Amino acid sequence: MNNQGSNKSLLPWITTVLMVTGIAVLAALYWNRNVTVQDVQVNSLYYTDYEQVKQAADIPMGIKPDSLNLDAVVQRVEKLDYVRSVKPYIEPSGDLRLTVAERQPIALLVNGSDRLYVDAEGVRLPILDGKTQDVPLLYGYSATSGDTIKTEEFVQVRDFLMRAKIDGFGWTTISEVVYDETDGVVALSHENGVKLLFGRNDFQTKLENWKAFYTDVIKVKGIQSMRQVDLRFTNQVVTREI
Repeated sequence: MNNQGSNKSLLPWITTVLMVTGIAVLAALYWNRNVTVQDVQVNSLYYTDYEQVKQAADIPMGIKPDSLNLDAVVQRVEKLDYVRSVKPYIEPSGDLRLTVAERQPIALLVNGSDRLYVDAEGVRLPILDGKTQDVPLLYGYSATSGDTIKTEEFVQVRDFLMRAKIDGFGWTTISEVVYDETDGVVALSHENGVKLLFGRNDFQTKLENWKAFYTDVIKVKGIQSMRQVDLRFTNQVVTREI
């Protein structure tokens, strides 16, 4: 008797689930048969124009969503210089929405008269009219379009620049960066071009030491007499003065 009662109480729920499932199937069939892509929507971007994305996506208007190869769309859009990644989504209306993440320059590569930006992944980026960025100058690398920079030396420079950007103070007080085989990461200060030796690794501590030294010593003594500040050692700052 109890089992029969339980089965009867489940019948309305089973019926409801079947009805909902049936409606969903019918809606899906209707969507697949009647809905077409009529527009491409893109989030707000700085370096990449909407028309560039739309043209690269190359979506035939009127195509049915289930006939659209989204992987191919992503691959085409990701070929644009400043596009790092693309996430596609088909709206219930059928419109294609592309969420694009752009690459962000962390330095300006300088090699003679050649100039190119580079991002944290070592990808070289063109300088676009009216869209320049205030980033440190980076020497020692080709500034012409080519393969992604993947050397250990660049990883050190990249880690330093990313930490300096997070730190804030380091980012605003450094103008130029280079990698030296002996001294590791070497930077020049914005003020008076003082040579700053940061070495390798543990850049958070070294940048904190630079901020403390600047606050406690340079602000009091002045930077004019400073020629070099060696921050490679955790517990001391070694200076060379004029």
